[in-house]
Amino acid sequence: MSDALGSNIVGQQSESIGENINVDQVNKIYLSIIEIFNKFVEESNDIYAERLLKQLKNNKKFDFPINKPMEMFIVKNQKNIKKIIKYIIFRYKFYIAGKDKINLGYPPYLLIEPVSTCNLRCPFCFQTDKSFTKKPFMGVIDFDFFKKIIDQADELETGAITIASRGEPTMHKQYIEMLEYINQKENIFEIKTNTNGTYLTEKMCHAIFKNNVTQIVISSDHYIKKDYERLRLGSNFEKVVKNVDMLFNIRKKFYPDSFTEIRISGIDNERNLDREKFKNFWIKRCDHVTASFPLERWNTYENEILPNIKDPCENLWDRMYVWFDGKVNPCDADYKSYLSYGSAKEYDLKELWNNKAISKTREQHVKKNRNEINPCDRCGVTFL
Repeated sequence: MSDALGSNIVGQQSESIGENINVDQVNKIYLSIIEIFNKFVEESNDIYAERLLKQLKNNKKFDFPINKPMEMFIVKNQKNIKKIIKYIIFRYKFYIAGKDKINLGYPPYLLIEPVSTCNLRCPFCFQTDKSFTKKPFMGVIDFDFFKKIIDQADELETGAITIASRGEPTMHKQYIEMLEYINQKENIFEIKTNTNGTYLTEKMCHAIFKNNVTQIVISSDHYIKKDYERLRLGSNFEKVVKNVDMLFNIRKKFYPDSFTEIRISGIDNERNLDREKFKNFWIKRCDHVTASFPLERWNTYENEILPNIKDPCENLWDRMYVWFDGKVNPCDADYKSYLSYGSAKEYDLKELWNNKAISKTREQHVKKNRNEINPCDRCGVTFL
């Protein structure tokens, strides 16, 4: 459930996690429980689950992408058949919602912002926009409000939560409690968190593994100290490397059966990164290394209008962003909330997901009129 930021130029999987898992193994597990799957679908009266079951019976496999975190979740939980079935139905719904522009009636994926502030000033990030880094845009989410959102998500069967958005999530004093609260929920299967790595502590590392975080993404754009600190302005290279090593080693020593994926993700801002050296430096400390070309995204509102942009954006159908102050948004490229469609402090998530404002935006995208919407008319991000 990654957020594509650009063209992937580095992709290397280590053998430190889930090394013996493959798609055939996952399909075999499902074929072995197909009768129970069939009964579950009949009882649920879910048209999408029914469609998925039909595909599985006819093709003896899944007709949608199965990534490494999915494989690991299924194998890890293979003794909990009901949980596996509910999880794979969620993943299928998430996939078709974005691909086929289907409104499921609720957000299948939620990204919640603990804080909008950040301790770094990376040159390719909207945290360098001085009109953004002040009130009313800066703030911290109230923990009781956070719990209210998670409760609603669980009830709606929103299957995935990311703890991150415009700021650095580990700056929130109750970051660990957030992970613990999500992990209690029956219908939330994936927990993802992003960080720049500067505030990671030993206690946080243990909490990440104890609470079954699916994936932690650590932002790093280089392997040389002077270049790293120039791109991650305000950071300390040695400290971040030490923190990443700590995270990796704690998993190895205390949680050898953990399926939490540790990922290093960078932006090749100047398009001159030595990909092989970048990969070789970080892959010893994580499971997956990626780097992306920068897109004209972080200064969205100043980008030139793209008159020929027409492809509808998947975000409108497969995810909802909830800011610290309760505003809901279709994406974080619109970091000043031009497209906000209400407040989760005033309405519940299902009402917001189906209200007139976001429905109109979806309709304009489907009709290939996104060039009439600011900032959709100048956004460099297209999910295909």
